[in-house]
Amino acid sequence: MFKNNTVAEAIRLSLFVSSAALALPSSFVAAQANDEGEANVVEKIQVTGSRIKRTDLESASPISIISAEDIKLGGFTSIEQVLQQSTASSGMATGAATNNGGAGAARINLRGLGSNRTLVLVNGRRMVNSGTGADSSVDLNTIPLATIERVEVLKDGASAVYGSDAVAGVVNIITKTHFDGLELSMGYAGSAKGDANTGDISLVTGGGGEKGHFVLGLSYVNRGKAMQGDRDFSACPDNDFDSTGACQSGSSYISGGNYNSGDGWGTLDGDKNWTEGYDAYNYADSSYLYTPQKRIGLFANANYDVNQDTQVYLETLYTKRTSTQQMAPSPISATLSADATGNPFGVATSMRRRMTEVGDRVFDQVTDTLRTVVGAQGLWDIGSGYEWDLSYSYGRNDATDRSSNYINLTKLYNTMDSSVCNDVGIPCQDWFVGEGDLSADTIDYISYTDQATGGNEFNIVNLNLTGDLFELPAGFVAFAAGAEYRREKGWYQPDAVTVAGDGSASAQEATSGSFDTTQIYAEFAIPLLADLPLVKALSIDAAVRWFDYSTFDSDTTWKMGLSWHVNDDLMIRGVASTAFRAPTVDELYGGDVGSYDYLTDPCSGYGGSDSSSSLYQTCQSEIGNTSYQYTDGQIENTYTTVANLTPEQADTVTVGVVYNPHVIEGLSLTLDYFNIEVSNAISRISTQTYLDQCYAGESSYCDVLNITRDDVTGNIDYMESPLTNVGTIETRGVDMNMAYVFEAMGFDWSVDVDATRLLEYTEDEVEYTGKIDGTNGGFAKWKSNLGIKMGQDDWTLSWKARYIGSMTDDYYASYDLVQDISSVTYHDVAAQYFINDTWSISAGVDNLFDKTPPYIYSWNNANTVPEVYDVMGRYYHAKVTARF
Repeated sequence: MFKNNTVAEAIRLSLFVSSAALALPSSFVAAQANDEGEANVVEKIQVTGSRIKRTDLESASPISIISAEDIKLGGFTSIEQVLQQSTASSGMATGAATNNGGAGAARINLRGLGSNRTLVLVNGRRMVNSGTGADSSVDLNTIPLATIERVEVLKDGASAVYGSDAVAGVVNIITKTHFDGLELSMGYAGSAKGDANTGDISLVTGGGGEKGHFVLGLSYVNRGKAMQGDRDFSACPDNDFDSTGACQSGSSYISGGNYNSGDGWGTLDGDKNWTEGYDAYNYADSSYLYTPQKRIGLFANANYDVNQDTQVYLETLYTKRTSTQQMAPSPISATLSADATGNPFGVATSMRRRMTEVGDRVFDQVTDTLRTVVGAQGLWDIGSGYEWDLSYSYGRNDATDRSSNYINLTKLYNTMDSSVCNDVGIPCQDWFVGEGDLSADTIDYISYTDQATGGNEFNIVNLNLTGDLFELPAGFVAFAAGAEYRREKGWYQPDAVTVAGDGSASAQEATSGSFDTTQIYAEFAIPLLADLPLVKALSIDAAVRWFDYSTFDSDTTWKMGLSWHVNDDLMIRGVASTAFRAPTVDELYGGDVGSYDYLTDPCSGYGGSDSSSSLYQTCQSEIGNTSYQYTDGQIENTYTTVANLTPEQADTVTVGVVYNPHVIEGLSLTLDYFNIEVSNAISRISTQTYLDQCYAGESSYCDVLNITRDDVTGNIDYMESPLTNVGTIETRGVDMNMAYVFEAMGFDWSVDVDATRLLEYTEDEVEYTGKIDGTNGGFAKWKSNLGIKMGQDDWTLSWKARYIGSMTDDYYASYDLVQDISSVTYHDVAAQYFINDTWSISAGVDNLFDKTPPYIYSWNNANTVPEVYDVMGRYYHAKVTARF
């Protein structure tokens, strides 16, 4: 065992940083680490949520810190995995377990307000939106973990400081800028089932001299897949197995075809004899539970001192992501005429068929994301001296989105019409045949690969100035001021077949547009009182931002914060602010797009209803005497945009207490109340609510939906869900933290408890507090993380318990389906050992007790909500690091 070396000091520092949830600015921690031994030098630092550099250790706004050491010890391969474990994360956030939708992206959803209402920064500047094109938020996969020094999460609105999108909070990713030497890390992970095997490797090097410094890095991640059919909880839809273990549930779109000529759905045998009923198709065997992905990341940071007062700098990162999702073969539905080739019924007949002959649907994305910042900063030697920073940022994201084994429905109908296929020489197909009996010519003719392209781009010029204005009795009045010009554009061009509405996927129009904005801000830190009884220090933080967009008129937003240091132990803090979110390119210029949503048609089974009821009468008048029986859970819904969208507006309030009792060294306690009210919210209507109200007799709801039904089956075949400015959201709750760093029994210890009590989450007057469903995700009343670390000079052990409180699934309450979901606790253990000053190893097990996710009535995938619960089960990870 070795003592008091550099590695041991790093361990102690990581223990401290990971427990500093009272929100000490991480830049202060870094400054202390870099300047240890210069105890008399107090450096001004910049805290996330403010552009003023100051010497205060606590901010008026609550900030959480995630260190690089914590990321490494946890075996994470994407920052999204870390952030989604935060107690401030709720609702629905896409990630590795999102197979149906998400397109391989990873996003954070603070407070459940949506990923587009959380601003992501890199070193205090915007990161380009990224994904498959015209995206409204950042794909966190684009930021390599190896470049991260720490992550600061501001759980408060910050539009007055940073501009649009900072409604729920800010994630500020601080990259390595003063790394010296060379570090090589190699990791491997996999589930106890032997799947989802993931390897990662990173190389970071840095150095410099008196005039400048550089950091260069390379990272590679190869994430493996897992199948739904390989887990008991997801192997069969609705977990519906019979006594023999056969799956009894699934889709009515079955291999070989399912037919309805007026007597209900049934199948045909080889002699075309019809039998009522069918065996549901189990699509779990073909669907990913955990999606594969490859990422290559390159990054560089450099700075050079031109002279004593001026420094130039460069930041750049590039990520290439290749990701894949997979689902069962395309389901198709069609109405075949009475004289269709081979029709044994002699009347018009509805068909549902799973196109297993074509193969599984495979969705591939290739994205290239580049972000570069060049700038200069320095000291303006006038008065008390002012620091200035001038920068230009360029970001671009290009993507190719490919979907294989799709069906061209227009061509499919051509094969059914003998007057067409005989005249133009295309294959004529008898569609009343079993699985495997479609001709090879037909398969080649109707199948295709859908390919779309898209991207995002921004150009930003920033000028910032900060310093002290003048001195008051309680101290100096500090300020920051600046201006920003930003131009953003986005585009998404679907495949021509999709645009024409000929494909088995929903029709979609192209998106293309841009906007520019000019903004000016000013921020002030005003000390009011100091060194008085019950007032060690009392100060106000105030900020205002004026913004003008090319897409709407100008406006302002403001922030007012109070920090009251009662004494050395106790601080009371509070922030009130307004925030805004400007409409994004996809919201302003997005073309209509279809989506197969999990919805319940109120007319399902209406034939068994009281014939005198208004619901029965309404459904009878719309559907009439058809063979209508039941609409599957997925209904095609066309997403539309209302013209002239305006910015969202928000009012945020945070009030809290920070307590660091000097009698217990190393202990810190925080308690913060938050309230966020969003008005004029840009959101889609709650389609299920509108459906229910429509068929409850509210005609205004029907007018919005614009429903049409199939003449033969009575199923909904068209419905609209508009994007409008009529939404409202309100959420409030309490964040609690206890962090304690101490020595006992010859070991260094740290204990960290984070908890969030959600008091209310209401969207468009619908209460989601304590509820979960497959459309909106989870809003547990309680979420908490308990972490304990112990160690000595060369080793660390950690244990973490992640708790998600009980919730209720009442999505189908109108059908008397209400489910209480029990709380879930996941246990993670990890260890790190420094062999010597060069080599270290770490290993751990996530979800130690192999907890399976709960079954959810309204599940969106794999019988649960993978965006809320751990679907992988017990998961092992290990890493080897060499530092030279």
